[in-house]
Amino acid sequence: MKTLLTCAVLASSLALTACATSQAKPHQAHAVQTAQSTLERNKANVLDFYELAFNQHKVQEAVDKYIGKEYLQHNPTVADGGQAFIDAFAPFLKGHPQSRASIKRVIAEGDLVMVHVHSQLNAQDKGEAVVDIFRLDKDGKIVEHWDVIQAVPEKTVSGRSMF
Repeated sequence: MKTLLTCAVLASSLALTACATSQAKPHQAHAVQTAQSTLERNKANVLDFYELAFNQHKVQEAVDKYIGKEYLQHNPTVADGGQAFIDAFAPFLKGHPQSRASIKRVIAEGDLVMVHVHSQLNAQDKGEAVVDIFRLDKDGKIVEHWDVIQAVPEKTVSGRSMF
């Protein structure tokens, strides 16, 4: 009898848990869907920013469309702000009209988007391996940037590419 009572209590506890879980799922599903759509929007914004700025060389348009009013820069050679980004990259891109940036990977988590990029001055250039990390605000604007840049060597000890 005691075993039967324990089983009945356990069964009703499981049923209540299942009901509570099923009732919570729509809210949780909405929260997950919202987070996923924000991540996808943020990734799309960073990819579009990169395409405009570094492949189409439309630096002003990229800044106007994707950089927030406040833009904190952690690259030691570029000042804060969208105008500082324009001042740093517009002359460089004008001097290197064949430069391209090929994004190999994009990762998003929270308000951060990271891209792994092969940046080249022209098709013959070995280029640089770049990891750019962007923080975006709630509206999907880029408001902070970090980067790590490494020259692509002729060969690697492992024999594997950097990409």
